[in-house]
Amino acid sequence: MSKFRSLRALTLAGVALLIAHGGAMAQTVTLNLWSELSAPPESTVLNKAVEMFNAANPGIVVKHTSFENTAYETALRTAFAGGTPPDIAEVNAGSNAFQYAQSGQLMDLTDFVKPIEEKLRPGLETMYQYDGKSYGVLWGLKVGNVLYYNPVMLKEQGIDPASLATWEGFMAASQKFLDAGITPIAFGDRDQWTGNHYFNHILHGILTKDEYDHIGLQTLDPSITSALKWSDPKAVHAWEVYKAVADAGYFTPGYLSDDNDTAAGLFFAGRAPFYSTGSWGVGMAKANGAQNVALTLFPPVADSPEPTAIVTNSLLFTIPTTTSDADAAKKFLEFLTSEPVQKLYVEENFDLSPYQYDSSGWTMDPMLRQIAGLLDNAQNASPFLDMIEDVKCMQENVNEANVAVLTGDLSPQEAGDMHQECVTDLRAERGW
Repeated sequence: MSKFRSLRALTLAGVALLIAHGGAMAQTVTLNLWSELSAPPESTVLNKAVEMFNAANPGIVVKHTSFENTAYETALRTAFAGGTPPDIAEVNAGSNAFQYAQSGQLMDLTDFVKPIEEKLRPGLETMYQYDGKSYGVLWGLKVGNVLYYNPVMLKEQGIDPASLATWEGFMAASQKFLDAGITPIAFGDRDQWTGNHYFNHILHGILTKDEYDHIGLQTLDPSITSALKWSDPKAVHAWEVYKAVADAGYFTPGYLSDDNDTAAGLFFAGRAPFYSTGSWGVGMAKANGAQNVALTLFPPVADSPEPTAIVTNSLLFTIPTTTSDADAAKKFLEFLTSEPVQKLYVEENFDLSPYQYDSSGWTMDPMLRQIAGLLDNAQNASPFLDMIEDVKCMQENVNEANVAVLTGDLSPQEAGDMHQECVTDLRAERGW
């Protein structure tokens, strides 16, 4: 009997152990993370962050699935429409994310984000806030309004780089190159987004931050209205300045048919002294092996109210309302904003952080550190216009209109009138 009792006790203990083990297994949470970060270095950095999180949180397993950009947009929309989105989704901050927030498919993270906001750079709220609520955390930060120049070519023409701090100085330098037989500005507008950026930066330099944010957000956020109209002289002037650059002959030949890579190639090869793109141009310069590259802030127009203001963009990590474990997903989002992860991102991705950590000891490319200085000293920051304006008005009235203005098919005033008509109709359709 004693042997029987001992065997029975051992059996019961084994069963208890199995039950306990099974319970522990049941407590492991698996989260599916989707992103469009499929190419190095961005994919490498995110995968490293996922590994770091999983190692530090044995009860949670995050599985990252990456897609190519275009395929990702389709896959994500299909998943949301079918009610089967991932537990955590990366989206472009601003309008791309807000389309899901509008339909109630993203979790309201307002209370969760509040303590994170304390370490966030000021002026970035419009990237993740919609109708007064927060819908995610930012991942990386790109500065858009950067002007790259060839210092050797400037020296040969006797041009002081400091003169590029103003629009007038930039235009005077461009004319000097043109007079010397060198077309000054490498530009390719075939895909339209580059012209969008030129118009964006000129407009941003003309308007105050409130004017700029409101004129864009009025098509996304019912709580926001804009006293300034696209058809008003102040907004139309941005189109006039943009067209004047082309009319003066400052853009490289073929700018309407060339893409951005072609334009960048002309600049990096020393065939044009100026090229405007965002902070990602630092990585492009390294990839091209370019030697004679320097940078400054895209010059503001005369009498700019905020001449050191920055244009930015970022990605947003969000949590769909259908997530399997909201607390675990929030824990991952918070981890992405931590200093070790942001340091990894900056050092390996040729990019900046939206969070105000002391980066003085981080390994950064000198040009990227210079851009970080522009960001640190900026009067304010606003997102790209295409992040804060509904695509229904953005696509036709900025992307497509920018080409029509350059070709003369639209006058600056006509472009402004059409844009305002779209905004007025859109708000009326939605009962705003």
